[in-house]
Amino acid sequence: MGPTVWECILRLVLSALFGGLIGLERELRMKGAGIRTHLIVSFASCMMTLVSKYAFFDMMELEAVKLDPSRVTAGVVTAIGFIGAGAISARKRSITGMTTAAGLWATVGIGMAMGAGMYWVSTFGAVFIVVIQAVLHRDHALGGSAVICIQIDDRPEALDCFQAELAKLKLEPSSSKYERADGVLSIELQINRLSCSERKLDRLLSPLMKQPYVKSVLW
Repeated sequence: MGPTVWECILRLVLSALFGGLIGLERELRMKGAGIRTHLIVSFASCMMTLVSKYAFFDMMELEAVKLDPSRVTAGVVTAIGFIGAGAISARKRSITGMTTAAGLWATVGIGMAMGAGMYWVSTFGAVFIVVIQAVLHRDHALGGSAVICIQIDDRPEALDCFQAELAKLKLEPSSSKYERADGVLSIELQINRLSCSERKLDRLLSPLMKQPYVKSVLW
């Protein structure tokens, strides 16, 4: 006998909540995968686990049919690799997005555990991932320079405001690249003579991140 409809809905709601909490930490750090992505991943994983575990009870009566509930969930774990790969990007000096990709993979497990009715396992997993990502966030020196990638609205006034903000922050790029696509202006800045930790760079770029015309800031 499977769970009631309301219990299934409860599991879906809790999985979305846990996924959203993990995504919130990523979004506060201006990462590509934020609340919506993690929420949907956790919700979908929970829903697919529910389907895999409980949706085929009517087939049990057929002797010629052999069911393996683990097949659907195994496919979910494999499929998340494509989304995780999209969160990883390589730049000149480093690879970024590995933690976000790993967090998405873990979010699948949290959603699946909730779908299977393992409430405490799912709760502990969500708390653990949020704490690990927040407390053990890397704080390392950038070696005197940094590559900062920024996306802003593709409007002349937005670019003027952006350049004025850079001047306020005393950031003088040694080189820059601009690309336009679908109303978004992507800017890559090479900043030399910068000696600070990643956490201090968070604080340095905080005023820029708060500007309404800025869509994302990565480094």
